[in-house]
Amino acid sequence: MQTKVNKSMFLGSVDQQMSEQKINELYLKYKNKAYRLALSYVKDCYLAEDLAHEILVKCYLARQNFKGDCSFYSWMHRIASNHCIDFLRKSYRHRDLLYEDVEVFTSGEVSTPETETLSQCDREELSSKLKQLPLMYEQVVVLYYFKDQSMKEIADQLNIKQSTVKTRLFRAKRKLKEIY
Repeated sequence: MQTKVNKSMFLGSVDQQMSEQKINELYLKYKNKAYRLALSYVKDCYLAEDLAHEILVKCYLARQNFKGDCSFYSWMHRIASNHCIDFLRKSYRHRDLLYEDVEVFTSGEVSTPETETLSQCDREELSSKLKQLPLMYEQVVVLYYFKDQSMKEIADQLNIKQSTVKTRLFRAKRKLKEIY
């Protein structure tokens, strides 16, 4: 009877003095897998590269915890998933703080002749594009975005259902995207 040597057992029993060449081989072997997994979580290729590198470093530092009772990839996959989830939790909190800070800077926005001219051109272009929409879509967009009315107020004013208002807004935005 021939005994199969489990590669995971080999990796788990590697001592702390791993050669640099062996570390590089493992890094090259698993970097694409870690990258694809990170990319599935964050949807940003540059951020996924950073996370993949962090994941592999984390695996290297925690290699003494690898017991070999599962494949190395399964162990790395679990570490990678947890690392990505932790990253998303931290970045979500950080994102809220960032938006609060941005509001402080944008509240005192300086108006220059150039910015006023550009915003006037944008308003004129948007106005001309809105006029290309069918009347029922134009009404809903103007009431919702320019008159700041709620969907319920629009529905009451136009004597239509609130779900119809939502549908018309959705279709109007889709048509505007096609026009632009």
